[in-house]
Amino acid sequence: MSNLHNTALDLIESGGRVFPSSKGLKTPVTPNGYLDATDDPDTVEAYWQRNPNYNIGVPTEGILILDVDGKDNPWLTVERAEALARTGCPITVTPRGGRHYWFRQPERAKWRNTTGRENGSGIAPKVDTRADGGYALVPPSATSDGQYKY
Repeated sequence: MSNLHNTALDLIESGGRVFPSSKGLKTPVTPNGYLDATDDPDTVEAYWQRNPNYNIGVPTEGILILDVDGKDNPWLTVERAEALARTGCPITVTPRGGRHYWFRQPERAKWRNTTGRENGSGIAPKVDTRADGGYALVPPSATSDGQYKY
């Protein structure tokens, strides 16, 4: 079994749902993308037996990911980084050195994805959110830019 396969099984065992994504890419390989995410161990076994190098996608329904692009993003000041770290939220490092800060959405919240833009919409330039209607890759998935890490 591959590390990706084991991680996918660990995620569903802890109550999550997963779907396979193309090796080296963020593209789901299932017909309906992240909507085909499963918590069925037999389905996960079949996916990763077909290709042990599939990346692991996780739907972000009920989750909010604060996605700070770039390791030198000026929005992520020392104070903000320390405040986010104090929340105890899981943090993953993206292949380009950005950060994903993972939170549960409050009950009854229906937050959607946003994109940080220079024109002021979104949180800040190069700061996106992933929430209902989105997905993210998790470690040890990798793209052509490198590997996701904890």
